[in-house]
Amino acid sequence: MIRHKQWLAGLLAAVMTATVSLSSTLAVAAVEPFADFRIDATDMDIPDRTISVNLYRRQNDTFQVEDSVEYTCRINRVTSDASFYIQPTADGVWASVDYLTDLNGDGTYELLDGGADPTWDVLSPQDGLALPTAGIEAPALTNAQTYILSSEMLSARYQQAVQSRAAGGPFALDVGQGGIARQEYPLCMVKLHHTDSADGEDYIQTYYLELYGAVLIPPDVSPSDSYYEAVKYVLAQGYFSGTDDGRFDPSGELTRAQLSQVLWTMGGSLNSKMSQFSDVTSNDWFYRSVSWCQQEELIAGYSTTTFAPHDRLSREQMISILFRYARNSGATLRSTADLSQFSDADQVSDWALDSIRWAVTNGLIPSSDTALRPSDTVTRAELASTLYSYEMNLSSRGR
Repeated sequence: MIRHKQWLAGLLAAVMTATVSLSSTLAVAAVEPFADFRIDATDMDIPDRTISVNLYRRQNDTFQVEDSVEYTCRINRVTSDASFYIQPTADGVWASVDYLTDLNGDGTYELLDGGADPTWDVLSPQDGLALPTAGIEAPALTNAQTYILSSEMLSARYQQAVQSRAAGGPFALDVGQGGIARQEYPLCMVKLHHTDSADGEDYIQTYYLELYGAVLIPPDVSPSDSYYEAVKYVLAQGYFSGTDDGRFDPSGELTRAQLSQVLWTMGGSLNSKMSQFSDVTSNDWFYRSVSWCQQEELIAGYSTTTFAPHDRLSREQMISILFRYARNSGATLRSTADLSQFSDADQVSDWALDSIRWAVTNGLIPSSDTALRPSDTVTRAELASTLYSYEMNLSSRGR
């Protein structure tokens, strides 16, 4: 028989406090690690996250919810080029992979227990990941040998798990949905198992792996957010980076220095004459971008010596700056929009009227909006959405 601990106990192994390697936890805290687990990826982070799981057990040939749990665990969030390396440091280690699906998109994951019939994969030295045969012992991994799991392999098996749990599949679940929700980022639970010869206890090292695309989406940006696709795009293009703590901070207010950095990056991060502003020094992270924006006449200083890099930007200021960027880039300056449809059109400054008309004409400000809010401070999410619209509607990237 394939050895495994009690189902719920195995799941909750991740709640234990003994941390191993990147984000592993042991089912029994006192034991030393019996395998190394390493990740190679362009980008990754390891946030703590609280997840909700419905536990399904097979009853009379159907799967029924038996319990629901909520717990906090560490998630290895990785880009799509990730590879995962397992190297046992003891004899008799074997590996299993389970897939936490969210078929109806309600934010609660499904995890299955088929009793005597396994619902999870095992790692075979010869065959890779595969659903094991009931009653056959899981293949042991050779001590000190390295085994590789690729992101592509895990994603493919995850999608097969989704299909098998959908209506009509061999592990079909009744989750009360009409169709399968998009599984945005596969969440896989890798367990390394070992029975200690000294005490006869079964031990588990558990790793949660969340598989992203080309970039990691910060945890404070959700697929349900209106700016989700925009944030994903600007991160993939390298126009934005997250905050020091790994967030995107969508409601954070945009500064003049931040916008200069974004435009400088969009423009190719070119060299320029160095700024002579007294409040922008060569030690500042925005020194080169402010210098370039000044040279290109995109963002002027408040005076010949003052730039005020940390001042916030209003919406009409941001649009006017982007209008100048479009002019320099050779993008269309077509401007035919009638602003009278907006309730606050009379609040737009005279110097910003042309750029606001341009933004509405070309879809940077949706015509479905009822207000322009010209004096409102711009947020990071608003800039991301505006840049996404600019790239899709006006730049060569979107055409």
